[in-house]
Amino acid sequence: MNSSVIEKIDKLGLCLGCGLCESVCGKDAVEMELREDGFIHPKIKKVIPEKEAIINRICPGTNVINDIDFEPNESVWGHVDKLWSGFVTDTEVRTKGSSGGIVSALGIYALRTGLVDGVMQVGGDANDYERNSLRVSYTREDVVKCASSRYAPAHIFTEIFNILDKDKQTYLFIGKPCDISALKNFLNEFPQYKDRFKLTVSIICAGMPSFNGTAAIINEFDAEYPVKDLVYRGNGWPGYFSFKDKKEKLYRKTYNDSWGKVLNRHLKLRCKLCPDGIGIQADIAVGDAWETTDGYPDFAEKDGQSLIISRTSVGSTILRQAESDQFVVLADLAVAKIKLMQPYQFNRRTRLGARLFAFYLRKGVSLNYKNLAIYGNMSYSKPISLLKEFKGTYTRLKKRRNA
Repeated sequence: MNSSVIEKIDKLGLCLGCGLCESVCGKDAVEMELREDGFIHPKIKKVIPEKEAIINRICPGTNVINDIDFEPNESVWGHVDKLWSGFVTDTEVRTKGSSGGIVSALGIYALRTGLVDGVMQVGGDANDYERNSLRVSYTREDVVKCASSRYAPAHIFTEIFNILDKDKQTYLFIGKPCDISALKNFLNEFPQYKDRFKLTVSIICAGMPSFNGTAAIINEFDAEYPVKDLVYRGNGWPGYFSFKDKKEKLYRKTYNDSWGKVLNRHLKLRCKLCPDGIGIQADIAVGDAWETTDGYPDFAEKDGQSLIISRTSVGSTILRQAESDQFVVLADLAVAKIKLMQPYQFNRRTRLGARLFAFYLRKGVSLNYKNLAIYGNMSYSKPISLLKEFKGTYTRLKKRRNA
């Protein structure tokens, strides 16, 4: 078998399990599979050089190319056309959503106004938490079923050609920042599909935990399998990690105890090298408008509030229309507020250069991250913080090699 670019990306810990390689190469050559580490990986059945060359250009694990220009004073947060905190006026959507329900609101509103025919978003299976995959929503009910966060892997692009070639429908795409990168890379390679996507919405993301992280929480409770109705967040803000076991017993764990103490310890290596957790390439990025106490987010349960970063005029227009129709409530924010609401993302954006340097020294691989101000942003961090990031990454990579 010839050397596989896809296999190399995976062995370096850079694969995000998105499934683009399966779609491009075909299932007879590459098939995505869930492995013991709790992540989705490509299984290489046959190497097709010309297809692997395409993946080398568009894999979001190694290629993040920002196409929304920003000014020097926007280097940390990317271009900001408009900035708000807000929430959807539909109480059910706001409650079920992970924060203010704005992501779901945009999907519902885009369908209601005819902006798009369908909403591409990740949905789960109530009876099997490992079956997260890309769905196409056509109704409010469809969108609501996919509401709330999923801190776990998902099959995103394995069926993208089948969906797009089935008809000529138009879409709003909702995903993680790396999913937005994957979509844009895909559309640059296959421009015949570009006009099918009218709006992209990114969730603000702190990383993708493995399914082993999910299982670790379930096992803390000594619950009986199979479990069902598992949700990572939602039904409040920030909402509880919750599920029912075989005997219908309900278990719950707070967001701080689930994400903060378990799930974020099961992140993919590529997530620790992520240049964009804030949806720099999307039309709209949405996260939590955390209230802070002593500089640390306050996770006390309350009515959800979304942080909304509109990066394009298309994004700003639909949000203003939704506000005019009293579908959402928006309040202007100053850009300085983002750092207070999302301190983790500020640290990530200003310290990444040190991690990438450590990765390069250990692996001899330079990632194709462009127009993201990665090294310039290091000036916002103290040298001691950068040194710690470098040392931590270098040490982890050494242990990973020896594991």
